[in-house]
Amino acid sequence: MKFRRMVFISILFTWFVANVCAADTNISTGLVVRSPFFGVEGKEIAEEIVPFGSFSNQLGISGDTSVDQDGDVIAKQRILMAISNVSYPVTPGDSFRLIYTDGVNRVTMDLQVDGTYHVDIPAMGTIDASKMTFPQLKEKICSLVGTYYSYANPQLSLIGTGSFYVTVKGEVASTDSYPAWGLSRLSSVVSSATNYASSRDVMVTSLDGTSRKYDLYKALREGDLSQDPFLKAGDVVTIGKAERIVTLSGKVFRPGTYQLLKGEDLKDLVTVYGGGLMPGADIQHVRVQRFDTNTSQWNATYVDLLENDSPLSPYDQIVVDPVAETGKTVTIEGAIRSDEAYDPTTTTAIVGQVSGRIFYQFYPGETLQQMMRTVQSRLMTSSDFEHAYLVRDGKKTMIDLRGMLSGADRGESLVLQADDQLTIPFAQRFVSVSGAVARPGTYAYVPDKTTEYYLAIAGGATADAYKPITVSVTAADGAKVAGDSIVGQEYSIRVKENTFVKDLAPAVAIVGLVGTMASILYNLVLAINGLK
Repeated sequence: MKFRRMVFISILFTWFVANVCAADTNISTGLVVRSPFFGVEGKEIAEEIVPFGSFSNQLGISGDTSVDQDGDVIAKQRILMAISNVSYPVTPGDSFRLIYTDGVNRVTMDLQVDGTYHVDIPAMGTIDASKMTFPQLKEKICSLVGTYYSYANPQLSLIGTGSFYVTVKGEVASTDSYPAWGLSRLSSVVSSATNYASSRDVMVTSLDGTSRKYDLYKALREGDLSQDPFLKAGDVVTIGKAERIVTLSGKVFRPGTYQLLKGEDLKDLVTVYGGGLMPGADIQHVRVQRFDTNTSQWNATYVDLLENDSPLSPYDQIVVDPVAETGKTVTIEGAIRSDEAYDPTTTTAIVGQVSGRIFYQFYPGETLQQMMRTVQSRLMTSSDFEHAYLVRDGKKTMIDLRGMLSGADRGESLVLQADDQLTIPFAQRFVSVSGAVARPGTYAYVPDKTTEYYLAIAGGATADAYKPITVSVTAADGAKVAGDSIVGQEYSIRVKENTFVKDLAPAVAIVGLVGTMASILYNLVLAINGLK
């Protein structure tokens, strides 16, 4: 029994250690930045032909439009889908059943939408349903019946959905017509597009001759359904040819084939389309492979995404390789961006100010100042330059990054060593207001403002403030500051309260309690003496 217990404990301990180590590994991940002193020529050019994705793969849709279900099952499913969707548009071929009361008789008639979107109702008239949804048509017909027959209690139900054909032409394998119905969207009829078709320039020409262009990438990748409209009878879809299609692979979150718009470049491809860099990506050696029509060969070059802004050509192949390990790194963490390659306005960069981490691979003999010049574009407005510190061999050294970056403190003597850790804290940009004010709390720091500004946004002094108004100001280091001076970061402002009434109340309560106890003792003594 003891042996089994020991085996079980050993297995449990092994599982625990493995999971803890895995968790620590995930925590330690961060963006790797390589010193520019290594240069770009030292890395061996690697050529790897990236598979070119199809049009359907660009949009994440299936190219298989075959249907395996029975026709009756599909018809019933379409009716249920149309009834449950309040946006279902009236479609030529739709069938309806109208039931109403004509005096004592119950009348039932079947109606159908013709090719011009008109619905004929015998003895009542014709309704133009070209721009109506099914709920709108239902309300219209029931209202029309009510005008002819009082207490008719009309009911309209959908008993069949219409279908039609849509012509698709342009950059397709061949011009053809595809079946559609009222809830068919534009994306459902583009599976025949070639690998060179444009997903950003798809034109739909309606039966009345009006045309509109749509961006299927925004519809299917970004969820903008206004770019993936419902089709109508008589629509003609024209797919244009893409101007720039490129492929992206390697250490990015969304590798694939993408069509770039005019003005978009490598940084847009990596951060917007690719979803940003994964931990361990070599941001300073992004490989761009371009086909040379003169030599019929692929030529590869490397681009530093931190410094350069590289335009892309049609059919370029971009590979984000993992960073090469050098064994000599410095960890920078705290108020520094490490989630995006360059753009602080991207979604992942603007959602809160989270602590970042960078592993900086330094060149032998490189100084702390040289490293900061390389990564200074990743510093935040909330970075506290005056309270940064470097930890080396367990010893903490304060670093004045403001002076170092401005050139006042050159920092040339501090040479980087392996496993150094630089921490840049967040600046506490707030001012505390307390005491006898209407809204005590913490307020955002605004440079060059006095106590009057912060007292005003705190609602001013209340009626229980001490008279005359007395304001005390305390700096971040605890030193007292004159009340009319400029307020700095982390200052505390307090309006003195008139505590006379508050202090008097407990005293009165205590005196009353003592008097009550004395009265009880006195009466008790009298009672005892009376018994004697």
